[in-house]
Amino acid sequence: MAFLPGSVRAAFEDPSVSELMLNGPGSCWLEREGRLERIEAPDLTERELRTAAVHIARPLGLQADGSAPLVDARLADGSRVAIALPPAAPGVAITIRRFGGRQYTAEDLVELGSLPRAVLDEAADCLRERRNILVAGGTGAGKTTLLQALAGLIPADERLLVIEDTLELQLAAANCLRFEARGLAGGVTIRDLVRHSLRHRPDRVILGEVRGAEAKDLLQALNTGHGGSLSTIHANDAAGALLRLASCALEGGAGLSWGVLCLQVAQAIDLVVHVERRNGRRGVSQAARVDGTRGDGWRLRQVWPAETAPLEAR
Repeated sequence: MAFLPGSVRAAFEDPSVSELMLNGPGSCWLEREGRLERIEAPDLTERELRTAAVHIARPLGLQADGSAPLVDARLADGSRVAIALPPAAPGVAITIRRFGGRQYTAEDLVELGSLPRAVLDEAADCLRERRNILVAGGTGAGKTTLLQALAGLIPADERLLVIEDTLELQLAAANCLRFEARGLAGGVTIRDLVRHSLRHRPDRVILGEVRGAEAKDLLQALNTGHGGSLSTIHANDAAGALLRLASCALEGGAGLSWGVLCLQVAQAIDLVVHVERRNGRRGVSQAARVDGTRGDGWRLRQVWPAETAPLEAR
């Protein structure tokens, strides 16, 4: 990042910084240990921002100008970069989410207070018994961190197939095949990769995030011999995660009634773990077992925080 002005470059090179946000001239924010901080950047001009955008995009074979005002890509070190330029934004904005730092194990997250022991035990049982887990939460809540930690519980002798929009997960599995949708020519989508992945004999499928029609194909995979798989989804709570998964499957033209689709979701997902960021800290806020359907929704049994009464997810 030698092309960044000095004040910004120093912040980016700090290993404790997980995200760098350049909102415009003189406006620079960073995230450190889950908290946002503003830094003084008088040398961050509009010209410097445009130069940085070009230097980031060009080695990736991308344009960063008015003809391509939105850039979403992965840097050589695995970091994610998003660039917005006029006319999509009033000025140049660059956000870089860093990867490649410390990789947390499940036990690390327990020690940090992010993952309750009861949730880890439940998740470990699920994976051991080849049952499926859905990690839910908002942007920046820690879904990928938890997904990676849980993936580390999978036996080393199993074949993993990982599908991501942009490669982020860093897995130690020896027999691991990885697919990345971003940057592929010919209109290859996440849904295409999910369908194709099943031809590569995976024991388990790890889908970085469910966003749309690929949910239909994922449900089919989870219900036909690929138990013990993992994925994430954006949702406000465990119940909302199931609702969004079913809604995404409808986008795939499932051709099923809502009741049948709810049944498919209940058969495919065994545990939903919801994470959130609160007061600068990321952690599990809810974990619930899926115990079948009820009416036009699902019956959930909350694992954490402990509750005895069954929940209804509609």
